Amino acid sequence: MASLAQLPQDRYDDPLAHIDWDAVDTQCWWLPPDTLSLAGVPEFEELPACVRRRVSHVEYAHLLQAGLWLESIFMARLATLAHRSDDAACRARFLQEVREEAGHSLMFVELLHRSGLPLRSGQGATLRVVDALARLLPTGSALFWALVVVGEELPDRLNRRLKRGIDEVTLSSVVYRMVQIHTHDEAVHAAYAREQCAQAASGTPNWLRMLLAPPLSLAIALYADYVYYPPARAYACAGLADPQRWRSLARCNASRHAQVADMLRPTLGFLRRCGWRVRSRHAAH
Repeated sequence: MASLAQLPQDRYDDPLAHIDWDAVDTQCWWLPPDTLSLAGVPEFEELPACVRRRVSHVEYAHLLQAGLWLESIFMARLATLAHRSDDAACRARFLQEVREEAGHSLMFVELLHRSGLPLRSGQGATLRVVDALARLLPTGSALFWALVVVGEELPDRLNRRLKRGIDEVTLSSVVYRMVQIHTHDEAVHAAYAREQCAQAASGTPNWLRMLLAPPLSLAIALYADYVYYPPARAYACAGLADPQRWRSLARCNASRHAQVADMLRPTLGFLRRCGWRVRSRHAAH
C-alpha cells in the first residue's frame, strides 16, 4: 500500500518559488479599478490615475492582511483537528491544508514587505468580536465550519474578480500569479469546508441553529465590512487627505454595496440550504 507521502494529493509546491519577487511593480494596478471600494464615486474618479492605482495597492494589501489574520486562526484550528484525529488520512489532510495556508501567508508577507507601503496591522473593535468568536468556538462545531466557509469564500470572490481584470487594465504580474496560486488552492479548501459545514449542520438540532443564526449573521456582517470596506488608515496610507471622509464615501457607495451583495449571495445561499437562517444587511442596499 502506498504511503501517505506518496499520494498525488500530498505533493506540495512552495508558492514562494513560483513567483518572481523582483518583478513587484507599483506602476501597475493591483486590483481592477472597478473593484475598488471607491469605484464610481465622482470625487474619486476625478483623481489622477496614479493616485487611484496607489489606492489599489493599499486595498489589495488590506485584503492580504485580512488573509493573514484569518489563516492564523484556521491553521491553529486545523492543527488541533489533526492532533485529535486517530485516522492517518484525516491527519494528513488537515496538515496538508496547514502547509498550504502557511504558504499563502508567506506569499502575503513577502508582498507586503516588498510593497514599500507604510502599513500597520490592526483589526479595530468590531473585528475583535469576530476574532474572539472564531477562537473560542469549539473546533469542528457546526458554527465553526459555517464561519470557515465564510472566511474562505468572501476574500476569494474578490480574488477571482481580479483574475478577470487582466483584460481590462495592466495588472501586476506578481499579484496576478499570487492570485492564480491562491484561488487554485482555495477552491479545494472551500469545497472541503462546505462539505464539513453541511455535515455538521445536519447533525445540529434546528432549535440550536435558530439560536446561533443571529451571532452568525453578525459575524458575517462584521467580517464582510472588514474585508470589503478598508479602514480610514488605508486611505491615509494611499496618500488621500481626510481619510475618514473617503471611508464614509466608500461606505455610502451604491456600486460597492451592489458588489458586496453579489459576492455574499452564493455563500449566504449555501448556508441557508444547510439550515442556517442567516440575514445580511448588505443585501438590503
